[in-house]
Amino acid sequence: MKYLSCRYIEHGMDFEHTRLETCCFTCHSGGGRITLQDVYKGEPIDWKELFDKKRKYREQHRQGNLMPNCVGCVFLEEREWDEEDYINFLQFNYWILCNSKCTYCYEVQNKKMFDKIKPYDAVPVVKDMIAKNILRPGGEVSFGGGEPTVAPEFEELIQILTENGFKNMRIHSSGIKYSPAIAEAIKRGVLNVVISIDAGCDKTYKKIKQVNAYKSVINNMKKYAEANKNGYGLMTSKYIIIPNINDNKKEIDKWIDSVRKVGGKWLALDIEDVWYKTNRATISNYYLELVNYVIDKANSLGMKIELYDRARGLKEGKNQL
Repeated sequence: MKYLSCRYIEHGMDFEHTRLETCCFTCHSGGGRITLQDVYKGEPIDWKELFDKKRKYREQHRQGNLMPNCVGCVFLEEREWDEEDYINFLQFNYWILCNSKCTYCYEVQNKKMFDKIKPYDAVPVVKDMIAKNILRPGGEVSFGGGEPTVAPEFEELIQILTENGFKNMRIHSSGIKYSPAIAEAIKRGVLNVVISIDAGCDKTYKKIKQVNAYKSVINNMKKYAEANKNGYGLMTSKYIIIPNINDNKKEIDKWIDSVRKVGGKWLALDIEDVWYKTNRATISNYYLELVNYVIDKANSLGMKIELYDRARGLKEGKNQL
């Protein structure tokens, strides 16, 4: 039967710092915080218990009673759903390690809390999922949170997923540390790395990231772009507009120029989340003009542009939501 649900409720799982959830999309008007396991530290998972909980959520949606956290989520869709128990949308957001200190980062702002949390290794769980045919290709695997590439098991995890047929992986990275596994997956056309650089010059970069790594990021963007020689468009450079720091056309022009120089063709744009939430009812048209400026410039240069949540909301006139 047709009913309103989403791919994450149906077949998704999200590794968070200390728990398991269906998804991580807390930035949307709905989504996120639908718990699969309240406390998780890397131990073997009771799959029967986990899928019993997912079936409970699925049944609630099938009856037309959306969970409060799902109301208004952009991923909801009404269609026939495959109700077999498996996972093919996997997210890793438990990384509490990082190699930058972005001024807008939730983890930086809550450092004392995160210092108490010990990272766990997800490789044994992923191997178990594959061995039991619980984790299946065909959906998407994404990495976010802190900095995935500094996790000791990261290279092995990407290799396992690549070798087991996963062809739609996305890594959100600072780009400071070069990853051979990312480069190899890009060559195969199965992974998109999104590098948040947020600046067009060393000075602005250091002000935002609070580390001196701009040249390293540019160099690694070049390496990933070179790995992308087959034209898949799998190296994306991301720019988060931060009021009073990088919210000007001059800095944006330098950013786009730096991406072109290393051979990049894909851009991503967003607006700093906390500022957006605080000011969304009174945001100046100036920021919409900046978003449109980036879109127009990308189009004029033959580059692809992806708008993330806040930039897209502003563009679509949904900043009041």
